Amino acid sequence: MIIKYKSFKKPQFGNLLKYMTDEKKRLFDGKGGSFAITHNLKGLSIDIWEKQFLDNDKFRNVSRKDSIYLSHEILSWHKDDAKELTLEKMQEIAYEYIQQRNPNGMYVAIPHFDKDHYHIHICASGIEYRTGKALRLSKADFGNLKKDIQNYQLEKFPELSKSVVEHGKKGKGRMTEKEFQMKRRAGKETQKELLTGMLKTCYKKAESKEDFYNKLKECGLKIYERGGKVTGVIIDDIKHRFKGLGYEQKKS
Repeated sequence: MIIKYKSFKKPQFGNLLKYMTDEKKRLFDGKGGSFAITHNLKGLSIDIWEKQFLDNDKFRNVSRKDSIYLSHEILSWHKDDAKELTLEKMQEIAYEYIQQRNPNGMYVAIPHFDKDHYHIHICASGIEYRTGKALRLSKADFGNLKKDIQNYQLEKFPELSKSVVEHGKKGKGRMTEKEFQMKRRAGKETQKELLTGMLKTCYKKAESKEDFYNKLKECGLKIYERGGKVTGVIIDDIKHRFKGLGYEQKKS
């Protein structure tokens, strides 16, 4: 999952909320249903939400010229996960994100669909609800948040394997967040990236090494042996060693 964060030094709550609630961009299911998460906010209209955001800012402990009034945060998934992604799953992940982000903040979260991929826009207050404490994230905190929410997704929804990103340092068999964004924009995904995501999710769900092999088979992958030991998978008649994918088996 890709997470983007942009802060604003002007109280542009209304502009962002209008964009988020635009029905031409908003995601609806086949029955016209959608969701709008409002955390530490009341009411159903942009004007009411905006007033509460502005009223809360009066509790700010420290006011400076460069104070952050709000942040625009986006959670997005790879388009190849579209068949596995539902509004219910998106909503559950958004709730978890808010809890991990800081449950004392004020948030509005609304799902969108654009350019063949699903994402959630979040308008977040610059300070906590009625405490005046800053809600900003340091670079390190933001990095940890991205890893933690992705780990939650892996545990809860391992079927969203195409949206797995290795946040942080790049290593063998891994793809950086920047590379993931480039692949998503191009609408392509290499076979190695696909396999890496499938291996990770199957491993997370498996209770043993044998169970892991069975789950790989359920995903349509063939396993192959070398020297009497399973060492990789076969897809499109091409062998891929676990080691070459940056993967080491540890389950017994």
